[in-house]
Amino acid sequence: MKVAWRITGIYAAVGLSWIFLSSMAVWVSVGEPPGVASLLELAKGCAFILVTALILLVLLGRWEKELNRRGAALAESNRELTDLNARLSGIMRGSHDLIAAWDRNRRLTAFNPRYQVVCWDFFERDAKIGMSIEELFSHVPDRYHLFLECWNRTLAGESFVQLQSLTIDGDTAWFETSYGSLPGSDGQPSGGFHIVRDVTDRVRAEENRRSHAEKLAKTVETLTEANSELERFAYVASHDLQEPLRTVACFAQLIERDYGPTLDDRGRQYLDLVTGGAIRMHHLINDLLAYSRTTRSEGWIELVSAESACHSALNNLREAMDSSRAEVAIAPLPEVAADSVMLIQVFQNLIGNAIKYRKDGTIPRIQVSAERQDRQWVFSVTDNGIGFDPSEQDVFELFRRLHPHSGYAGTGVGLTICKRIVNRLGGHIWAESVPGAGSTFRFTLPLADTPRPIDTPL
Repeated sequence: MKVAWRITGIYAAVGLSWIFLSSMAVWVSVGEPPGVASLLELAKGCAFILVTALILLVLLGRWEKELNRRGAALAESNRELTDLNARLSGIMRGSHDLIAAWDRNRRLTAFNPRYQVVCWDFFERDAKIGMSIEELFSHVPDRYHLFLECWNRTLAGESFVQLQSLTIDGDTAWFETSYGSLPGSDGQPSGGFHIVRDVTDRVRAEENRRSHAEKLAKTVETLTEANSELERFAYVASHDLQEPLRTVACFAQLIERDYGPTLDDRGRQYLDLVTGGAIRMHHLINDLLAYSRTTRSEGWIELVSAESACHSALNNLREAMDSSRAEVAIAPLPEVAADSVMLIQVFQNLIGNAIKYRKDGTIPRIQVSAERQDRQWVFSVTDNGIGFDPSEQDVFELFRRLHPHSGYAGTGVGLTICKRIVNRLGGHIWAESVPGAGSTFRFTLPLADTPRPIDTPL
């Protein structure tokens, strides 16, 4: 309000002075003292000056307040612009990316220190504000033409990203460049900018990953072929071994029939060893054939009742259950995505092992159950058998036996078959056991899904 009061005071002083001086001049020229009419005219003039001064004071006060408000807003905007400019300058100075901008005449209008350093390192030019792009890059024509195309596209209003490379002394560096246009007041591009990021490490890492992936794919292909050949060999060898084995068993029986009475104790012992070895070899070959069929069969994953599969396995084990008086309790089991024949084989092997490896004088008690965990079912087969120490060896290894042939029959293939089947069905299997306190075998299977062929890699 100071300005308003000053202007109003000057106006009032000048106006009143003018009226008084004019009245005095009239009175002097007339030569008579002022009358009532003259004094009234003087008072009217002073009143007019004072009223207009008051109006002027109000108007000037409002005008001054508006100017102060706009001045404060302008100062705030200037402060914000100053802070923004300081932040942007700090970002540009501290950025490891290369940042530069140019006008529509392709002259540099801004760049950060990193851009200046790289221009000097790669192009041996010191970038300066106002320098034309032709002056900066014309001595490297191949790069100049490449960049020129990009600059022209930005001046046409495009925004895009390009992966570009620079080679110095045989060493190639890769840069990912983001180009964009800067709009002007008329809506047309007034210039452009680009932000360059050094992605050499990323490109080299991707090339290394790609190379490793190709090597891994070739290795997997080689191993797959070798595995297939090995499986075919195992199948053929197992099948072809049956004939000479039958010959050995047959002649052993003929020797026992024709020469049994004449053999002494040592001869009978040798004959028993031959017969026992032939029987074990027969079981081993049959199990190897079963394992080979498991790995070679295609199968079909569909909605299967695990409870029905478990009961089918018990029917196949009826003789062993009756002879051992085994008690098997089956909790409600869900439907799962599996192959029914393979699932029956898993339950049959696990329950059969629980019956086989029982304690002397103890009735086998076996519990089969399942619980859901996330997107899978976890099945458990628990027994009260002799148990074992899982840390000593992998019971799922092919031909792995924890006990001599004289103690328990078997070839050590059953659990390997279970592991192969569970893996093919998309799950995994493991064992928990304590010597003398029984065992629990657990395996997972996915939730019921749409039918599909088994395509899980072996």
